[in-house]
Amino acid sequence: MRRTLVQLERSAAGRIIAKKFSMPQFLILANDFTDNEALQRRLAAREQHLARMRVEKEKGIFITGGAKLDNNNAMIGSMLVVELESEEVVEQWVSQDPYILGKVWDKVEIAPFKVAQV
Repeated sequence: MRRTLVQLERSAAGRIIAKKFSMPQFLILANDFTDNEALQRRLAAREQHLARMRVEKEKGIFITGGAKLDNNNAMIGSMLVVELESEEVVEQWVSQDPYILGKVWDKVEIAPFKVAQV
């Protein structure tokens, strides 16, 4: 379900015109801290993080995501795709995630993205 933004403008004739835009999508790549307690912090925050993603999925913000794994299938980071108004809004949204608040994610990269419609 793509969300849309509506921008209202006044025409030269004074009429109000509604312009619709697709909500931008963003890719979030996060790497976990690498200290000895990093995995324990991830596991401790995981249920809160997943509960938040379920809520955000219902709102149409969270599209897809999952854990990044190392060669031993240990979780070492995350990948998420979200739909939000701007990169600044995405930064604010990420700052409220249990993995940030719980010191799980060390480095977070945010980039414009578009999910292929296949």
